[in-house]
Amino acid sequence: MTTSPNDTRGGPPRRASFAGWEQLLGLDGTVPLIANEDNTTDNNAVLYLRVSTQRQMYTARDIDADGNSIATQRDVCVKRCARLKAPILKEFVEPGSSAQSIAKRSVFRELLSYVEEHPEVRYVVIYMRSRIFRNQTDAAITKRILSNMGVKLISAKEEFGEGYMADAMEAITDIMNEVQVRQSGEDIRNKLLHKAKNGGTVGRAKLGYLNVRRDFEGQLVNAIDVDPVRAPLIKLAFEQYATGDYSVVQLLEFLTEQGLTSRRSMKRPERPISRSQLSLILRDPYYLGMVTFKGQLYPGRHQPIVDTELFERVQRIIDNRMHPAQRDITHNHFLRGLMHCGHCRDAGRSHRLIYTEAVKRTDQASQIYEYYFCRGRQENDCDLPYLPTREVERAVGKQFAALTLSPETLSIARTEVLAALEQVLSSKAEQLKRLRKELKQVESQEERLVDLAADGSLATGKLRERLKEVQIRKNRIRDQLGSTDEELRTRTDTVLAYLDLLERPEALYVGASDSIKRQLLTAFFRRIWVDDDGHQAAVAVELQPLLAVVRDSAIASAQQKSTGEISSAHPVEQLNLYLQVICSSNANLVAGERFELSTSRL
Repeated sequence: MTTSPNDTRGGPPRRASFAGWEQLLGLDGTVPLIANEDNTTDNNAVLYLRVSTQRQMYTARDIDADGNSIATQRDVCVKRCARLKAPILKEFVEPGSSAQSIAKRSVFRELLSYVEEHPEVRYVVIYMRSRIFRNQTDAAITKRILSNMGVKLISAKEEFGEGYMADAMEAITDIMNEVQVRQSGEDIRNKLLHKAKNGGTVGRAKLGYLNVRRDFEGQLVNAIDVDPVRAPLIKLAFEQYATGDYSVVQLLEFLTEQGLTSRRSMKRPERPISRSQLSLILRDPYYLGMVTFKGQLYPGRHQPIVDTELFERVQRIIDNRMHPAQRDITHNHFLRGLMHCGHCRDAGRSHRLIYTEAVKRTDQASQIYEYYFCRGRQENDCDLPYLPTREVERAVGKQFAALTLSPETLSIARTEVLAALEQVLSSKAEQLKRLRKELKQVESQEERLVDLAADGSLATGKLRERLKEVQIRKNRIRDQLGSTDEELRTRTDTVLAYLDLLERPEALYVGASDSIKRQLLTAFFRRIWVDDDGHQAAVAVELQPLLAVVRDSAIASAQQKSTGEISSAHPVEQLNLYLQVICSSNANLVAGERFELSTSRL
């Protein structure tokens, strides 16, 4: 049995649910019930305001009197509610939604739920039917839903009157609105196609370009300019990917480090681009100077960032890597990302060297030339010339020769390392005994402080401070107890492995594969600077902290041995510099990438 909307027995009138589409459309064999408005005692209203873009949300009425802003719509709807003498219970705002159908508008569905749950609502007031309904079907269904709940839809700007003629005028208006929407859509599509055919950019400029206004024969027109900040980085992205040295993920990390970000908008601040954005950029012919519309390419009026040859090389690499067996394979030069510009260091700047390839084509064949250049050249900050890759490799290799230690020096160093280990292990037992005794004392002190807290014999603030000091001291003792003999032996093996590497580092480096060369570079050097001395590449390095300590200690021990400065009167800690390495767990001594220091692997 269906309850009439005006049946007030046992509480407020019960309304039909807007979810009952079959009943509302008469598909279940019943006749939808239309509310009798004359018997409705409540006379309240809700507003539904809608704009198509976010910008219209914040436009004032004095700027936009045509209803394209929320402020304008609200003002007109409030005045209409005043004429209806209907208090406004709630306002629903659909912000920036361009959905053609009401089914895709979440706020409108919230409104229907609210009206269903609040029988005191009699009116839903909108600005104009054209702002809400884009087709006649939506309008008819919505009207039936609201009518079945005893609610009337009021258009604040349109007067249709009452009766069947008013219904007919509403239906005609909705049909004409739909026709206008379709005509406008077709007109916009034609205009966009015409713009694309004439080389214009459809929509916002792509990353690497800027939307600007130019003076053309006395009139300001929209145009596209190259972004001086991001365009060089976009070109760099194509150049680096074309080398085959980078996967998309690696290239993204590199570009983020170089400072490539998205443009700031009203919704989002500047931020690094995503992997998917970079993939789209590498595939986009817009950077070649082309415009794409509806799958068709047209010559664009904007300036290309990359040339056809570079773009096609990138496309071939992407296509090859789309094969399952080739996906994400890159061929990295082993020096890539490890070298910094010496010119920029002297000038107080910091730039990495970038690997690139130049192709020289002749009638018979093509030849590839490999270079490194400073990233600062792209910003006109640096004049370091392009350096041939082979020359840079040779200059870097020379640094290993300078690290070589003599067999005599290494023999003394190994003896002292083992002596340092024995010294540490022999004193470890006594140290552990002392630490355990100290830990018991600290724990007893902690218990006494807890007892004082229970008795209230000590001020809370002072007690808390004393407990904190005791707990810090206890944790420090436990850390010292946790240092095992195995850790000491591991650190000793690391020092001995470095000494092995210092016996013939240049020969080891020259004969290694590219992957091992890269591991050796990161194990030996914390920073590598490359400069030009006017004739060829020159390299300066900063050693890894642990290697620097090991090498300096070996040289100092050998010098002391040769000059006879070693005396039994000196404590071992002063003579054997290796103790600070073996006994220290300081991570700063082992900075840099992890490297398995085992000559058997090399």
